[in-house]
Amino acid sequence: MTNNYTPKKGDFFISLADSFEEAKIHHAYEDDKDNNQLRAYYYVRATKGKEPEFIKINIEDIKQQLFPSFFYRQRRNDITGLEKEYEIYQRISQKIEDLLLTKDGYSNLISDTIDYLIAQGELKEDAEGIIKVLTSELLIYKYKKLKSGEYIEFSELKSDAEKSRLYYGSLADEIKIKSEKISLLVSHGQTVGNYREHILRGLLKKYIPSKFGVATGFIEGLSRQIDIIIYDAQNHAPTFIEGDLVVVRREAVRAIIEVKSDLTTAKLQEALLFFYDLTRPGIYRPEIPVFKGVFAFETTYTDTNSIAKCIKDFYNEPYFEEQLQHNMTRDLLYLQHEVTCVTVLKKHCLFSQYILANGNEADNVVPALLSISDKKNIDVQSAMFIALLFDYLDVDFNAKKSTLKAFSKLHRSRTADIKVEIKLTPDDWFPRSASSDEHDFKQESIKKRLQKIDDWFNGSISTTDFLHNENEKNGS
Repeated sequence: MTNNYTPKKGDFFISLADSFEEAKIHHAYEDDKDNNQLRAYYYVRATKGKEPEFIKINIEDIKQQLFPSFFYRQRRNDITGLEKEYEIYQRISQKIEDLLLTKDGYSNLISDTIDYLIAQGELKEDAEGIIKVLTSELLIYKYKKLKSGEYIEFSELKSDAEKSRLYYGSLADEIKIKSEKISLLVSHGQTVGNYREHILRGLLKKYIPSKFGVATGFIEGLSRQIDIIIYDAQNHAPTFIEGDLVVVRREAVRAIIEVKSDLTTAKLQEALLFFYDLTRPGIYRPEIPVFKGVFAFETTYTDTNSIAKCIKDFYNEPYFEEQLQHNMTRDLLYLQHEVTCVTVLKKHCLFSQYILANGNEADNVVPALLSISDKKNIDVQSAMFIALLFDYLDVDFNAKKSTLKAFSKLHRSRTADIKVEIKLTPDDWFPRSASSDEHDFKQESIKKRLQKIDDWFNGSISTTDFLHNENEKNGS
């Protein structure tokens, strides 16, 4: 592997001259005791009877040639002058991951891995060099020496992440098997639909903390029955409960979910209209964000973007209002007024997120729809639905962190593909409604409010802190 790389202060790098077993990460630093001369140090792990230590060394004494570690770079996006090395690192790393995912124990002989990469069109010296870099970094890959040879394999952290990804990605299979059983036995659409609601409620009960109730029923004072309501049962007892049917107080609601056997345009619009009318200002404006989700078992939609366009049209296209006898548009009236997530089993998942209109800090923030899929065809869609739902559940900080960590392995995997499908509003959009302590309709205030919502989502602040009036806290 030929390159002209020379370490700079703060760089992490390896010596390609080292063997697979000897390869290690060096960190370049300036020695302030020696006229700021650029030197390097590396870490030696503890062994029996010997403490761990950092070994300092002159860079010119390190066996040449050197290659950078991009994983440890202080600014990972700064690859100026190293574009070729970075491209090789990324390409070969991805091929090795794809290979190990097919191997028992996520482990493979280094010699066989090199042969595989050569067959894929890589140069032998490039394959050897990148393997040394990856195993030295220790976070995703590791080196192991056995009597049978030298191996590259996933680290414990990466192995656990893959096992977790497969586990949570199997949620759809659990739902699908039960759903298909009833479809084979019963042709009555309403019965099948009711059973599918039952299946999803049962799945949610398995993963949602016990302080929350999962039922069908009504929000107090509102007439429309909701397929699935998730409510805070610990702090707010239902005003009525009979089996799985409940009537709950407004302040107890954490999620409302509509279940569809087959997601058509008409049924999607029906669900969106229900959410929109239910949460209009003056009818039911939640004090804290409420998850609004659609979960479908089948659909005629073949691509996710078509669903995204349908949702955008619902909020923006004119419609005829019968009562007023006038054409109107709905618009999104306040922050978090839009639908939270639309998921179709094993096919599609769209979720809302606020983004800068054109990616610049000075831009308005606008609601957008993002999609997630998996390059390995693992069902991240159903798991993402549950992961997003957890954002809206006010649980203990440590419990939320643990749950988020488990589900985040799905969408942070290299095989997960998340992209912005569509912006739901024009770039100059701003919310037309707000509570007295929410924001002042200016972008700085709106962004501050969205940050507070994110802090609540990730468990950094409690529900009490979220509801606390900032003006009261400042004594004004």
